[in-house]
Amino acid sequence: MGTATDLQQLLRVYWALLLGNMLEWYEFAVYGYLAVYLAQNFFSGSLLATWLGFATTFLARPLGGLFLGSVGDTFGRSASVNISIVGMLVGTVGQGLIPSYLWPVANSTWMGHLGLVLLVLLRILQGLCTGGEISTVSTYITEVGPPKALGRSIAFIAITSNLGLLSARAVVYVMVELLGEEQMMQWGWRIPFLLALLPGLIAMVGRRYLPESEAFLERKAAEQEVAESSSDEGSNTGSSADECSKPQTSTFSVVKVLFRSHPHALLVGIGFTVSYAVFLYGGFVWGHSFLKAHGASEETLLLSGVIARLLQCLMALPVGWLADVRGVGWVTLVGAGAMTVAGVPLWMSLQSNPTDSTVVLVTYGVGYGLLGSLTGTVFYLFVVELFPTALRNMGVGISFNIGFAIFGGFAPFLAQVSLESCWLGPGILYSAGGLVTLVTILWGIRLQRRGILRLAHVRPEPYFGSWAWAAGTKGADRGGAASDSSA
Repeated sequence: MGTATDLQQLLRVYWALLLGNMLEWYEFAVYGYLAVYLAQNFFSGSLLATWLGFATTFLARPLGGLFLGSVGDTFGRSASVNISIVGMLVGTVGQGLIPSYLWPVANSTWMGHLGLVLLVLLRILQGLCTGGEISTVSTYITEVGPPKALGRSIAFIAITSNLGLLSARAVVYVMVELLGEEQMMQWGWRIPFLLALLPGLIAMVGRRYLPESEAFLERKAAEQEVAESSSDEGSNTGSSADECSKPQTSTFSVVKVLFRSHPHALLVGIGFTVSYAVFLYGGFVWGHSFLKAHGASEETLLLSGVIARLLQCLMALPVGWLADVRGVGWVTLVGAGAMTVAGVPLWMSLQSNPTDSTVVLVTYGVGYGLLGSLTGTVFYLFVVELFPTALRNMGVGISFNIGFAIFGGFAPFLAQVSLESCWLGPGILYSAGGLVTLVTILWGIRLQRRGILRLAHVRPEPYFGSWAWAAGTKGADRGGAASDSSA
C-alpha cells in the first residue's frame, strides 16, 4: 500500500486502473463511431434518436457517481473500482449480443423491440458504472501519485483515455474495411463491443490486487480515533470540518454533509466540466458523425482521428509537467480561454470544407488535438483538488457526472440541433462551453480570495503559478479534511 515514489512505480502497481479507464472510453467511442449502424438497427434510421440513446448513459452517471462514490469514501477506492469494472464489462459486451430490428428471423420486429429495451438497460448500466469509474480512478491516482508529479500522474488517465478512443476508431475502421458496409449493418457492428471482453477480464483480475491509498487509510484511522474519542467523552463538535471528520453511517448522511459543507466546490466542479464535456462529445464524437455524413472519406476520418489522439497522447506528459511547474489552475485557465477563442474558427473551417482532406486533417486532427490536450489532460486533477479526503470520491463523482450528464451526454444532440438551426451552431456551442468553464474558474478564484472556497486540498503549490491575483489557500489535505470555508 502507499503512495508511489515515482511514475514508474505508479504504472507498475496501478496499471489495472488505467486499463479499465481505457475500456470506459473505448466503449463510448465505439457507440459514437457505430452511430450510423446503430440507428438502422435500433432507432429506425434516426441519428437524433441514436444520440438520445447515447445520452441515456449520461443520465445514469450521477447516480453511479453517488453510489460508487459513497462506496469509495466508505469502504475504499479499491472496492469502488472493482465494482465498476464488472458493470462496465457487462454493459459493453452485452451490447454486442442483443437482438435488433435487422435480426435475420421471422419475428424480427418483436426481437427489435426487445433489443431496444435491452440496449437502453445496458446503456443505463454502463452509465451507473462509468459514473463511479472515472471519479474513483482520478481520486485514486491523485492520492497515490508522487506529490511533486501529480500533473504527470493524472496525465496517464488522459493518455489511456485517448488510447481507448484511438483503439475504438481503429477497430471500427478495420471492421468496415474487412466486412464492408452491408455486413457491418447486419452484424459486423457487434464485433467492436465483443472485443472488449479480454482486456476487461484482465483489468478485472488486476484490480483485485490493488493496494488502498494511504490517504483513505489515514482518513479511516482518523475517523476511528474520533469515534472512540466521542464515545469516551460523550459529546461531538458541530463545525463543518469536524462533521467531515466523523464517520458517516449512510449514503444519505454523506450527501447531506457534502451539500451542506461544500456547495461551492460542487458548483465549481460542475461548471468546470462544461468545456471538456462539450468539446469531447460535441466536437470529437459528433464531429466524426458529421464528417462521415457530409462526404469525408474513411481514410481521411481515420488519419485525422489518429493524428488528434496521438497528439493528445504525446502532449499529455508535457502538459502534465506544466501543471507540476506552473500549477493545475494555471493550465486549466489557459485551456478554457483557448477553447473560448478557438471554438468558432475551428468549426467554421471544418464545416465549410468537410470533404477537403487537408482541411479535415489540419482542423479535426491537429486543431482539435491541440485544444483537447489543453482542456482535457489535467482536467481530472482540478476537480479532485476541490474536495477533502473524507468526501472526495463522492464529491468528484457528483460534480463530474452531473456536468457530463448534462453537457456531455446531450452535446451530440445539441450539436445536431444547433447545426440544423444555424451553420455556426456547433462552433458557438464549443466556444460557449469554454466560456462557461472560464467564468467558473474565475468565480472559484474570487470565492477563494474571499475565504469561501478552497480550490486545492491536495497540492496547494504550485496552483496558479506566478499569478498572485489568483493565490489563496495554503496547506495540503492529502489525507485530511476541510470545509469550503477553510483557508
